[in-house]
Amino acid sequence: MGIKTACVVLGLACGLVSPAHASAAPACGVDLAAPEIARAVGTLPPYPGTDWAWSAEYASGNFDRCATLSTALVSVAGATGSSPIAALMFHDGDYLGTATSRSFGFTSLNTARTTDDTVVLNYKTPGACNACPPAAVTSVRYRWQGDHVEMLDPAPPS
Repeated sequence: MGIKTACVVLGLACGLVSPAHASAAPACGVDLAAPEIARAVGTLPPYPGTDWAWSAEYASGNFDRCATLSTALVSVAGATGSSPIAALMFHDGDYLGTATSRSFGFTSLNTARTTDDTVVLNYKTPGACNACPPAAVTSVRYRWQGDHVEMLDPAPPS
């Protein structure tokens, strides 16, 4: 058995592919500049009733192409603090859609309660002023259920 055959049979890396031609697997870990986020943003229609386009420029969240479930929170181009935020959901880096059918201002990731297969989002509770940070929040859990995401708590208040 030749060296090349032995390397293939044993699964050894014998330097047969030059580093310039090898394609590295995407890295695991939070990556808010990932091209997957920009591609997902590109599929979103403008914010309803406006011509406001979504932007991945200031994404937040925990997008991780190796996580069972993760999210990227994006807002409209030129956003202010109270602008709508869309929660893009991902399974193993694949875009699934948005967490809710409408977007809410002051949406944030609850990192303390989020796990590999569960994303917890905090939504501003209505009743406070529109342009100030929330006085109270409603937390909503989203969990990966083998082939889909399930919202485990009532939808955020409108």
